[in-house]
Amino acid sequence: MLKRRLIRGGTLVAALLLANLAVFGTAKKEIRQAQNGEIQAENLLENVLAENMTADGSQKKKENNGREEDIVSKTEHYPYLYATGSIEEKKLPEKVAFLTFDDGPSKNTIKILDTLAEYNACATFFVIGENLTESGIEIAKRALEEGHMLGMHTETHRYEKIYRSVEAFLTDYDKLASRFVEAFGECPAAFRFPGGSYSVYINPIKKELREELERRGFMGYDWNVSGEDAVGTPTAYSIKKNIFDSVYKQEQPIILLHDSPCSDLTAEVLPEILKKLTDEGYTFMTLQYRKPYQFPW
Repeated sequence: MLKRRLIRGGTLVAALLLANLAVFGTAKKEIRQAQNGEIQAENLLENVLAENMTADGSQKKKENNGREEDIVSKTEHYPYLYATGSIEEKKLPEKVAFLTFDDGPSKNTIKILDTLAEYNACATFFVIGENLTESGIEIAKRALEEGHMLGMHTETHRYEKIYRSVEAFLTDYDKLASRFVEAFGECPAAFRFPGGSYSVYINPIKKELREELERRGFMGYDWNVSGEDAVGTPTAYSIKKNIFDSVYKQEQPIILLHDSPCSDLTAEVLPEILKKLTDEGYTFMTLQYRKPYQFPW
């Protein structure tokens, strides 16, 4: 009787099915098919129930990090939050650097892309969902077409909101993931916590957050070189000095810069940074080829 009521519910069925499919680990292809109406609701419901019920009719349990937990958990409401893609094993050049830009896309991203093209350099852009407007999506698509990589950063970038609880953060990231799926057809695997993985904001919930994101296929990246271009009142001199004082100390430097609407100075000094490092033999690649890195804690 319950099944018949759900099927008659129409819209309710679709919502329940998407949540259950995501929680139970059903393939992302089936989720997308369900969203597009390509699978009959009745068949999907029967399959989900059959796969996740024991012989006596009780709900199955699964292993997660060596612990048994109920399939229906507090994370069941984030159906888009599953990553695609992975790290590609590849022999890296002796001198390799990983340029990363946070908080775009914006008008400054266009200038940065022009400079990267001039120096044949690739970079990774950690995107804010609220910047994925119609023009922002076009800029991000250009980045992909030119061989760059997109990563998950945040939907809102408001620390007091996203770090209020694990659920608040996952809600923010699920919204961002849905934007990616709608605009680009998939959710990127690389992510970066706003403010990094060590701060007074994230510390109370960081362990649980990282475990949950890794369970969903995401790979986290902090940085080991920072231009400090979004802190205080940076100057062209300070940005370059911060980078050149640190970059040579790292075997595989991950350089933090920004491409927000306020990052005019970063776009202005980037040619000098790229010229110096290129002249010194550095190759610039995306994080697709670097193993995940987060601050030691």
